[in-house]
Amino acid sequence: MAGTGAPLQFLAIFLAEASHKERWKEGSAEKTPRDSPGLTNEEYDDSITDGKGKLSPTSSHLFKLILPLGHKSERGRDQSSQTKPPPPMVFLLHPSQPLSHVSRLILASLAPSTPSVSFRSVTPRGYTIQWSDSTDVADFIRDAARTRQFTVCLTAPGEERPYTEMPVEVPSFEDRTRFMRRRLAAVKEELARMEELKKACDAEAHRGARRMALGGFGILVVYWGGVARLTFWDYGWDVMEPITYLSGLSTVILGYMWFLMRGREVSYSSILHHSVSARRETLYQARGLDIDKWMDLMSEAKSLRKEISKIAEDYDENVWKEREEERKADERDHGEASDAKEAEREDIALVRDQKKSTE
Repeated sequence: MAGTGAPLQFLAIFLAEASHKERWKEGSAEKTPRDSPGLTNEEYDDSITDGKGKLSPTSSHLFKLILPLGHKSERGRDQSSQTKPPPPMVFLLHPSQPLSHVSRLILASLAPSTPSVSFRSVTPRGYTIQWSDSTDVADFIRDAARTRQFTVCLTAPGEERPYTEMPVEVPSFEDRTRFMRRRLAAVKEELARMEELKKACDAEAHRGARRMALGGFGILVVYWGGVARLTFWDYGWDVMEPITYLSGLSTVILGYMWFLMRGREVSYSSILHHSVSARRETLYQARGLDIDKWMDLMSEAKSLRKEISKIAEDYDENVWKEREEERKADERDHGEASDAKEAEREDIALVRDQKKSTE
């Protein structure tokens, strides 16, 4: 069994850390976990500290609990120096699981021994408290994060004092949010790349809409000049009055048709917005910009920031809070730009719905 400990340990770390695109290869278990590109030397060395456990996050939003269960035997007697101790045991925990589930996992690893498992932590004032087994892992870690450590105690049946106390290091804010910050950085990088193409398309769409507006102004000037010429020089008011009346009524009819088709009140701004949105959608498709992906990335970035901010509250992390406050202040300063982006999304969705209905 001792010979299979290292492969099983690396398999557990691979399942916790590897991307969903990576494949398990035969012979990978012969490598040490420090050879894995997903873990740095510092992270791996911290994970196998003798006599001390560690709790670390994973990319799948689980917790990886590493305990040196084989380092000490029952009642504190060290194992024979001639026998190589088994590697630390790795448990994958969901934040919503209770501590009783963690206790059962530890007991299953200690079979045939049947000690009682308890979880203790120290308050900021130095008082030791023991947690109920019904406490969720997430709530327990949130409180233990204040002192960055908790203790797993193993007590033999019929005794009150534990024979083994294993201190477990709680991840810091940087470790806890490592994967989320990496993902946020990747999302921001991809958004920055897409923003360049999007800004170019938006600028060209606005230039096209401006040209259309200037063309409409030219048509109105020509119409005014034609009506003036025909009224005062060629045909007179008696002939032109019904013509101008019918042309004005036609404009009202066309405006009502616009309202029925688009669901919006006729105005210069609505016509301009529709022109910009239609031109912008065409440019996005022509230049290969996936606007749906852009919107999904924006939502994902917002969700990641929100999740990191919640974790920052548990750790009282002032640096991240200050950065978020600065970012929100910038967003308030550019509130009009944010409103314009929201209107832009609505216009894009409306244009797509109209295209689908016409098809």
